[in-house]
Amino acid sequence: MIGDESRYVFAKTISRYFDIYVYRLSPDLPPVLDDELDLPDELFESDLIFSHAFHPNVNADIVKRAEESGVKVVIIAGNYGFLRRRGKVKVLVGDVCCSKLLRGCEFFEKFGIPEFEVEIDDDFRLGDVRVRRSAPCGATYFVAEKLRGESVESAPTKAGLYAQLYPCLASRGRGGGIHKAGNIHMMAMERAIRKALR
Repeated sequence: MIGDESRYVFAKTISRYFDIYVYRLSPDLPPVLDDELDLPDELFESDLIFSHAFHPNVNADIVKRAEESGVKVVIIAGNYGFLRRRGKVKVLVGDVCCSKLLRGCEFFEKFGIPEFEVEIDDDFRLGDVRVRRSAPCGATYFVAEKLRGESVESAPTKAGLYAQLYPCLASRGRGGGIHKAGNIHMMAMERAIRKALR
C-alpha cells in the first residue's frame, strides 16, 4: 500500500519545476469497472500524466482520454504492458518511475533515470554531489545529501541503500520495485564516479 507521505513527496518534488494537477481516485473502486470512469477534464489539459492508479480499467481509460485530448506522454506505474500499444500518445509502463527516460521531452530533462555529478577529493571521498536528473519521487536528492563525504568505494552501494530508505512510490517487499530503484541509483553513482575519475 502506498502511503500518503510518498504521494505528497512525489507531487512536491515535481512541482519544484512544473505546474501540476493532482487527482485522487476513490479507494473503493471495484476490481472491474462496467462504465468508463468520470475523470476531471483538468487532468487531460497536461502534456504528461502520471498514473499510480494500479487499476487496469482506470489506466485504460486514462490512455484513451489522453489520446483524444492531445496529451503527449502517459507514465503508468505497474505491470500494464498491454497499454503500450497506442497511437499518438507515448505510453511508458513500469514498476519504477526512475527507470524511464524519453529524449526530447522537457519533463525528462529534470526527472527519470537518475544522473549524478560528483567531485572527488584527494582522499578518494565524495565532495560535492549534484543531481543532474532525479527520480520523480525525489529519492535522488536524498541520496546526494547522504553521500557527501562518503568513500568512492562504498558510495555506489550506499546510494542503492539510501534510495530504498526514501518514501518512494515503488512497491516494497521481496522483489519489489524499491530494490530496482536502489539498483538504478547504485548504477547512476557508479557512472558519476567513473566520469569524475577520468
